[in-house]
Formats: sequence, structure tokens, C-alpha cells
Amino acid sequence: MPFPRSPKLRRLVLGLSLLTGFATTAVAQAFPDRPIRLIVPFGPGGGTDLMARVFAEQAGQALGKGMVVENRAGGGATVGIIALAQARPDGYTLAVCPPICATVEALYDPPPFRGAALAPVVSIADLPLVLVVPRGLGVTDVQGLIRKGKETQGGLSYAMPGAGSSNHLAAEVFRRASGQEMTAIPYRSGAAALTDIVAGRVAFYFDTLASALPQVRSGEVVALAVTGAERAPQLPEIPTMGEAGVPGLEYSARLRVVAPANTPPAVIETLNAAFRRALAEPALRQRIIEVGGVPVGGGVAEAAKDLQDETDRLSRVIREGGIKLD
Repeated sequence: MPFPRSPKLRRLVLGLSLLTGFATTAVAQAFPDRPIRLIVPFGPGGGTDLMARVFAEQAGQALGKGMVVENRAGGGATVGIIALAQARPDGYTLAVCPPICATVEALYDPPPFRGAALAPVVSIADLPLVLVVPRGLGVTDVQGLIRKGKETQGGLSYAMPGAGSSNHLAAEVFRRASGQEMTAIPYRSGAAALTDIVAGRVAFYFDTLASALPQVRSGEVVALAVTGAERAPQLPEIPTMGEAGVPGLEYSARLRVVAPANTPPAVIETLNAAFRRALAEPALRQRIIEVGGVPVGGGVAEAAKDLQDETDRLSRVIREGGIKLD
């Protein structure tokens, strides 16, 4: 719109612009004035939930008002993210966004939500996956698991806490690489999936290192390989999938915080600044490493680029694998 020629109109437009700027600044300065809700789209006890709670404690202190974790499981993590997308865009409702935020449009037709409904705030951590099997399966390495599958009528079963999740996609890449038929057993949470691995009800599971680490260390399950490009410092004796003879499975699930679209940019920047301060704290970084993650951090633009890059990469895996969900 051209700038008004009338002096009165010009003064009015300038006045409105200043008021808008003052209002935005005032909102950012007053924010937050109460605790922030952090939605975790999985049930309690899994790797995403564990990492979210570790992060929320320190991040809440950095914000000065605290963060309250709310588990909203279901629909392969879509239920929680839909709740986030429908929330008031004021910065008081956020979500920890697992890879479904990058894969939803490639997996579903129509998708239950779209990437445009989300505003990335910060990347928290990368969660490498670890391939685990029951102790009683009699397998100690990846090639042994592949041989076991060939000997098993109907193929092996694997745990899948969420269709289209990082656990599911890793198993799909493994299935194609091994050239075998496998059966996915769905679970509502990673904790329930791991429980059945310990009990020997399912043959294998690509769990987050954060979730499986206690059971691996206690000997309740056997770790065969990790999906990172390098060995995990928490389990340096466990090979990567590439070292174990299965190339192309170099992947870590990135967890990020997202807000509803249309959240004021000043509020997003306030959140990002607080979260970056939290993630720079040595105590939080060490705690993330201890529970099986790799701290990330970075600005708002970096978080947005990370999400777009992951969307492009995982959408290609989904297309090549012919994966589609109802």
C-alpha cells in the first residue's frame, strides 16, 4: 500500500506502527508470567519423555517460571502434536517434536497436521538408536540376527512404538538391507516396547539409547549396534550398523522444541534465548550425555533449517521404502 500523502493520515499510520512495535516489545518483556506447558507426544518412560524431563527442569529455571511436562500419547505421536498445533499461539504451550514432525506429510494422505502448523524454537539433542534383542534369543551380533531371521518361518518380529517413528524407519531400512520379511508389533510407548523385549516377546527393537541404556548396562537386553555415524561414547564397545555390515543406517532421532504457528517472533526469540542458556549449562549437557543423547542447541533459524533438512532426508527414505500410513 503506498504511503498516504495526507499529513494527518501519515501521522496516523506512523502512530499505529509505533503502537504495534511497543505492544510487541511489551509482550516479549512480560513473557513468561506463568509456567509453560511442554507436551511430550509419547507415554512416560521412553527416551523422548526422559530427555524432555531432563531438559524441562533446566529450561524452566532459565525461563524463571518453570515448565510442566504433559504426556499426550497416541496416533504415532500425532495426537500430542495436533494438540500443540491447535493451542493458542502465545508461547505458553510447546511440544517436544520427534521425527514425525519431519515425516508426517510423506507418511499420511491426508496428513493429520502439516509442517506449516509448527514454529521451530530450538533443537535439544540427537538421540542415537541402539539395536537390542532379548538375552534369550541367542544372538550376539547383527549378522547373527540376520541369520536368525532367515531360519525363522515368517521372519522376525520387531517392536514399533509409533508407525512412522524413528524406530519404525530404522527397522524398515534394516528390513530392506537384510532382504527379509519382518512383522511390526505396535506399542503405545517405548517403555512398553522395551518391556516386551526384556521379556522375550519380540525379536528386536531399535530403541533410543536414552531409553535402553539402563537395560543394556544391567544385561537385561543385548545391544548389537548403534545407528550413529560413530560409536556412542556411552557404549564404546558396541559397533555402528555400518561396522556391523549394514551400511546406510546412520541416523539419530533429533528432538526439537516447537510452538504453534503464528506465535509472535519476539516470544519465539525469548524462548530460544532461555533454552540456549539452559543447553549451554555444563550440568545439563552432561546429563543429556549420561542418559544417551548428544546436546545440540542453536538459534531459531538453525532449528528451522534442521527440521527442513530432516524432512527432505526422511521423506526420501519413506518414498524409497514405499511406506504409507492410513
